[in-house]
Amino acid sequence: MKNFIFILFLLISFSTNAYSNINKHLLNEMFTTLNNKYLEPINNENLISTGLSALNDIDKNITISKGNTRFYIYFDRQIYKAVAFPQDRNDINGWVDTTSAIIEAASEKSAEISLKDFQIPDLIMKKMALVLDKYSRYFSEYEYHEEENNNTIYTLYSDRIIDDILYIRLRIFNKQTEKAVKKSLNDNTDVKGVIIDLRGNSGGMFNEALKVAGLFIDNAIITYTAGRNNSNIHYYTSKDNTIYDGPLIILVDGKTASAAEVLAGGLQEQSRAKIIGTRTFGKGTIQNIIQMSNKGKLVLTTEQFYTPSGKVIHKHGIIPDICLEKDNNNNCIKNSRLHNDEDIDTAIKILKNEF
Repeated sequence: MKNFIFILFLLISFSTNAYSNINKHLLNEMFTTLNNKYLEPINNENLISTGLSALNDIDKNITISKGNTRFYIYFDRQIYKAVAFPQDRNDINGWVDTTSAIIEAASEKSAEISLKDFQIPDLIMKKMALVLDKYSRYFSEYEYHEEENNNTIYTLYSDRIIDDILYIRLRIFNKQTEKAVKKSLNDNTDVKGVIIDLRGNSGGMFNEALKVAGLFIDNAIITYTAGRNNSNIHYYTSKDNTIYDGPLIILVDGKTASAAEVLAGGLQEQSRAKIIGTRTFGKGTIQNIIQMSNKGKLVLTTEQFYTPSGKVIHKHGIIPDICLEKDNNNNCIKNSRLHNDEDIDTAIKILKNEF
């Protein structure tokens, strides 16, 4: 009899319990963070519509549809309720109220959604972050883990002498990169030219790339970063520790990315190195980890890199001085040339002409 009464109580609770525990403060924090810190302007109605699709993941009977001025809540393919957008589309508190009202209405029809009260903000944020860009992500309190930095273990570095020219291949920038390049330069002071091969280099530690730049040029702007509308500008300058000031060529390709692009573009625009290869990948954004009040972590794209002259690296890449692959319109294309030894031969011929 006691079990029967308990089950009956649960059934009554599920049928009458409206969603009442939505954390409006957390929603406000999430929307404010995205609107103020994301690199690009936010379209709140589209982003929130995407976030609310998490309700359908919880209960397939619930669907949220976006109209011109309001959201429509469907239950079993029938309109159950409509919730209007805020009159001011830039009103964060208005969007919080709208989102809360939609969750409240969905929970009135769905026991599953009603039971997910503490998880729903996480689920909404995860959906929204996924459509911002390929680098932004949201992790709940128990999902995020700092990855071990294996860069301290391996170098992916090699060098050799070719016809009185020092050839250095860098496949990644890690804590040992500047030290390794410095040793190569100090061990080979009589070379007549240097080639740095950044083909296939996906980036790595930005500070190490900046240190490497300092081995070839003193006190020069290598890059700068800025947020939305050129806010929060920071300039990054090479240090005063130049070892080699002779002829320098950098090899790049379509998989040269991030910190490697910053190094190539900076030395190119400071007239310190000649760039040979194809257009680089174009990954020039910066992600910051923002901890939310619920202990979730938002990895958010907040800034991007520029060359010293102000060219955007992200999506554009670095155009080499000598392009080895072009399309029918004579535009330099992106392509992988990691195992193409002809690029090295081309660089050697150019350097020999400068002897």
